[in-house]
Order: sequence, then C-alpha cells, then structure tokens
Amino acid sequence: MELGFSKCGIINVDAVKGFKERLDARTSQFPQSALMYYQFAYFSDVKSKMPWCESLVVCVFDYWKYNVPEGIEGRIGKAYAFDGRKDERSDAYKAKEKLIEHMKKMGIRAECGGEHGITSFRYAAEKAGLGKLRKNNFFYTENGSWNAIDVIAINKKLELKEKNNVKDCPDGCSKCAAACPTGALKGPYSMHPMRCVSFVTSIGGGMFPLTEDIGNWVYGCDACQDACPFDQRDFGGKDFPGLKELSENLTLEKIIDWSDEYYEKVVQPKFWYLGPDKLWVWKLNALNAMKNGYREKYKPFIKKCLDDKNDRVSGMAQWICETLKL
Repeated sequence: MELGFSKCGIINVDAVKGFKERLDARTSQFPQSALMYYQFAYFSDVKSKMPWCESLVVCVFDYWKYNVPEGIEGRIGKAYAFDGRKDERSDAYKAKEKLIEHMKKMGIRAECGGEHGITSFRYAAEKAGLGKLRKNNFFYTENGSWNAIDVIAINKKLELKEKNNVKDCPDGCSKCAAACPTGALKGPYSMHPMRCVSFVTSIGGGMFPLTEDIGNWVYGCDACQDACPFDQRDFGGKDFPGLKELSENLTLEKIIDWSDEYYEKVVQPKFWYLGPDKLWVWKLNALNAMKNGYREKYKPFIKKCLDDKNDRVSGMAQWICETLKL
C-alpha cells in the first residue's frame, strides 16, 4: 500500500482453478472465440508452469489519478493509455518491481510471469475479495473499474482475503450493454469478443472487418465503462509519463504520417498488443475513423493512403474514396 497500490490481497494458488469453468461457459456461449480463449486455459492451473508456487499476491493500482490528454478521450481506450505493465517509467511498474524486490530480500521467491501474467487478473482479484465483476465484465473496487491489476506468484503459503463494500449491479440495469457501439455485450457477464471494439482495434486488429459502429475509436474503447453509474468520476491529478507528448501524435492525420521508425521505437512499445509490424493496422483504424466522422481536412490523408505500400491500407483508402465519392 505504501508503494501506491490501492488494494492488496493474498490467495492460495488453487483458488483460481475455478477460472476453467468460467472459460468453458464463455466459449460455449461464443464457440467462435474458443481458439482465442483456450490459449489462456493455463490460467486456472498456475502450478503447471510454476510448480513451486503456493500463493498469489494480488495488487490493484488505480489510474483515474492521471490526467487525460486532449485527443485521447473517445479515440484511445484509457486502460491502454495508462497501461504501465511494460513501461519502466510508470508508477505501477515501479511499485511492482519494488514489491518483488522487497519480497526477495525477505527470502521469498516472487515472479509475475510474462506480459499477460500468470493467471486471470480479474478472477484472482475477485477471489481475494478486493472487489466484484460487473455486467460489463470489468473488475470494480469501491473506486470503480479504472484500475490495473498485478498478480505475483510466491513460494509461501499465505492468505489475506479482504472484505469490500462494492455494491451489486442494480436489477434491470443495462446501461453498459446499451452503450456498447457494436452490441458485443450480449447479456450480463458475457461478451462477444469478435465484436468488441477494444479487441477488434487492438489484439485482433486486421483480423475482422471495421464498421461504422466503431465510430472514432482507433485503439480500444471505453463506452461500457463510461456509461456505468459506478464509473462516474473525474480523472486527473498528475501526468502519466510521456503520454501528453505522445498524444500530440495520436491524431488521425498524424497516424497516417507515422514513419516505420517512429512507430517501432515510440508507439509500439507503448501500445504493445499490436506488434512492430502492425503499423498498417493503426492506419486502417485511422482510415475507418476518418470515414465514420468525415471532414474535408481528412481528404488528402485518405488520398495519400491510395499509394500505401500495404495493400490492405491502399484498398481501404480506395473503398472510402469510392464510398464518399472523393
């Protein structure tokens, strides 16, 4: 807590075994997503990869304390903008590293796994009593869902479950589902990943068709969180390292003009769900947003993409020109 985390709990490593049932339920509801979901089947059995692990330390870090730079709102999902998992300059990254270092000095083996972690962050946080999942599938503490979760595996048998005061979703409330631009929230506690704007514009970028429903979103989406009555709070207080400077180059026009070098060295390490070779996905997303909210100033940038080296980008630009008669 002294390091800046807002919540912390410790659970037995076997407490996450039930995640397999939740995974099975989701894939039975949306079988077309099975290949994507089952790559995380190991989340329910941490010992299969870390046989020495006895407990999981779960920490929550709030990011509503950061200022939202102009150009981010409605275009870049805030969870991605304030993602500190791989950003060594971020408060969340520093807090996690200091906590692991402190544990090691105590003689405790402590590891947090790869970039996607060692288990389901939200499921582990729920089991630790730190909050609840709501109908939009986000994890909520008393401060809402604007948070990031870290899970650290340790080789000690410990347990520290918290009690929270998070209220259940009101009966009949469906504001999150109504706000979802593509109808991905098919029902309470369910989500069609292939229709989720966050998935389609980031992890699944380039795999699925872009639509008018996506609107101005280029990377991620906040629609269901913004609509939730339990997420109505102001952001601000301090700047996230480097985000304000980067946000100046996150306009639709600037994205079209990014060089390969700028993308690989500056953008990709920050928004790492898309690899170093996926600049073309960003351009597709930007073109889609230009088409959905067309302004005359976008015309030269759309035309410029007619000669893009990537066939998918040039093809998208050609389609937009024909559709809008540019």
